Amino acid sequence: MQNSPEQRRAAPARASERGSRGMLAASMDGLIQGWGLTIVSCAAIVLVFLAAWLHVGRELAWVRALTDHLGFELVADEPGTSKAPGSLAVQSIRDEAHAILAARDPAWAQKQVRTWQMRAQRLEPALAFWTDLLRQLGLLGTVLGLGLSLASTTGDVSKLLGPLATAIWTTVVGLACSILLSAMFAMKLTAWVDACEKNLEAWDARRRAQREAAA
Repeated sequence: MQNSPEQRRAAPARASERGSRGMLAASMDGLIQGWGLTIVSCAAIVLVFLAAWLHVGRELAWVRALTDHLGFELVADEPGTSKAPGSLAVQSIRDEAHAILAARDPAWAQKQVRTWQMRAQRLEPALAFWTDLLRQLGLLGTVLGLGLSLASTTGDVSKLLGPLATAIWTTVVGLACSILLSAMFAMKLTAWVDACEKNLEAWDARRRAQREAAA
């Protein structure tokens, strides 16, 4: 049976479409079975690590600036104390502290002090969140790679050894980034948060005592 002219013209288009689908399937299979998916997952984990490092580092710098400023305020009346020029963060904290000391509304002043306390106390949970997220992203990358490999191999478990060897590296990278982040911040973060809370309590107690004496 001879094909019609329309069918003969459509045959090359169908062949080209099947070829494109075959190339796409081959490229996806190479991405899943090779290092492509693992590299993408590891890159995503490294980006999350950089975001965590920037966030925790910025908040820790703020806690250190607050701790140093309140500590200076507590000993400012002693002879021989001098304050070095501060950064923009220190200047902002100094302005906020001056506004609290000059406030006529005790409720507003206490609210601002409480805001400082809450921001300092959120730093340790933030570090715990980022470290846990990095570990889970590493595990997710491994499970995702194995699942996609199993789907592309149509259930042939013997072909999963290669993808397993590459996909496991996402877990390794996630754990390594989590450990590195903890090593960079955990100890000094705890020490600075404790010092900040002590200085803040002492500064707030003196502020309230001065306010009662002036009343």
